[in-house]
Amino acid sequence: MAVSGRDKRVKNTSGLAPLVLHVFPTFAPGGVQLRIAKIMEQLGGAYRHQILALDGNQSASLHLSDMVEAGFVDPEFAQSGLGSVLALRRFLRRLAPDLLCTYNWGAMDWALAGRFTALPHLHFESGFGPEEAEKPLRRRSLMRRLALSKVHKLVVPSHSLYRLALFEKWVLPKRLMLIPNGVDTAWFRRPGKQADHINRFNVVSVAPLRPEKRLDRLLTAFAQFLPTNPEAQLILLGEGQCRPALEDQAKALGIAGHVQFKGHVADIRPMLFEADLFAMTSQTEQMPNALLQAMAAGLPVLAYDAGDIARIVPIKARSFVYPQEDASGFRQGLMHLARDWPLRQKLGELCRQQAVTHYDLPQMVAAYGALYQDALDR
Repeated sequence: MAVSGRDKRVKNTSGLAPLVLHVFPTFAPGGVQLRIAKIMEQLGGAYRHQILALDGNQSASLHLSDMVEAGFVDPEFAQSGLGSVLALRRFLRRLAPDLLCTYNWGAMDWALAGRFTALPHLHFESGFGPEEAEKPLRRRSLMRRLALSKVHKLVVPSHSLYRLALFEKWVLPKRLMLIPNGVDTAWFRRPGKQADHINRFNVVSVAPLRPEKRLDRLLTAFAQFLPTNPEAQLILLGEGQCRPALEDQAKALGIAGHVQFKGHVADIRPMLFEADLFAMTSQTEQMPNALLQAMAAGLPVLAYDAGDIARIVPIKARSFVYPQEDASGFRQGLMHLARDWPLRQKLGELCRQQAVTHYDLPQMVAAYGALYQDALDR
């Protein structure tokens, strides 16, 4: 594939705020999409935004503030595949954004097209699907090296992903940047103290219903736990391809009456505030927003270790983060936390404090604002 030299960059002289093109594999609600929506809101009128959802799913637009100047690019122009790099380059020239932002592996062909333009380009890798849960695929690492070789910055949210990007040599070290995720801890502050619910116990999990989230093993653990806590409820917030299989599993385990599939919920705070425990069973994560939100709501955490989860929770809570293969330990942790309300209260307070101190929203927004400006000023 022969591609000519890079386009000459044209500076924005319109007097309008810089235009940022965001290319997502999907703009369905998820950690990355909701995080960027919040950043758009917090940066206010400093930037205009165009969003391209390659699968045509724009449902996370419900989370965009009315204060954000954002539009959607018609997905009929969203060609993909290596053979279309020239067409994608022409598309970028017609749209003429001031900054290109691409997200995750699904937008890598757009990252490659951006390599052959003069556009300032930021690429964000936030995690993997099940096909790369154990380790990155060699061919994908080679593609990342090619597509991201001229990127202004490759931004990752977790220490584990930062180390992996260095090891796999996706970019030169000077082009790699770690920006931890952040959440609005004031927004998620519980309105009152966590109650000791004597006659019931609510476990909540927030995740897209996808294979790598491994909610099947949460159902299994909950089924084994339920006989000792017959009033318990498991509340699953999220939607996705695995929902029918998970609903069938709950029926087969005889716990369907104790499992609530809530689907996508725009405001998860009321359900976090009514919960006694937050559970996360993902096979692969990096720095999950849902975990930070649960911590900000003052919930204790029970999880399998993936990505930076053990690093994120307070030191005194790490004994309830279990190795991926330790299903027995996870189940015992669930039983332990269910019967020890003072411990749950203490761990929840520590989690809240950790979120406020290290993962509050203004820290992340300031880092993104500086990153955008640095890319535009290069």
